[in-house]
Amino acid sequence: MSSKSRLKFLNFKTEISLNRKDASVLICVFQNIDKDACFVLMQRSKDEGVHSGQICLPGGKKEVYDESNWNTSIRETQEELGLEASKMSFIKSLTPVYIPPSNFIVYPFISIYNTEPKFIIDKIEVDKVFNVTIESLLNEYSITEINISNKYMNEINVPAFNFNNNIVWGATAMILSEFKVLLKSLT
Repeated sequence: MSSKSRLKFLNFKTEISLNRKDASVLICVFQNIDKDACFVLMQRSKDEGVHSGQICLPGGKKEVYDESNWNTSIRETQEELGLEASKMSFIKSLTPVYIPPSNFIVYPFISIYNTEPKFIIDKIEVDKVFNVTIESLLNEYSITEINISNKYMNEINVPAFNFNNNIVWGATAMILSEFKVLLKSLT
């Protein structure tokens, strides 16, 4: 799920910037009202940031008081979506992903939320949230290609997921692709 220009960039880059920042995101799996296994995605609010308006997993920058990257993912999920830390159970960490435009290394985690979440959205950071069923993620028809044109890239045929016209590309798509492979290996 990586774009061609990203692969080219990483192949020529001998080292990732020493000034990089750490961030964490969370794939928070829960059972919805229909008893389907789901996880939540959100669309960032539009602002001047590099990732403005993009669809992503809940998460964000590691703060000095965060004990670990896992703690960062929990804190950020609480802040953005209002989910309770006491209801999140660690399952697994996934492969960290480097994001060149913002110079972040993102540490993804999977957790189980032991009840259907009641979202309390931080309207400053989050424009909307939506649930994606595990079945939708595993569906091969959810994979598509899109053309991207923004302030830091202009590329055609970027791999992406399409969940009910919510387009997920870039680092989030790469993380979800690894999650998908992990799920398929369990069946």
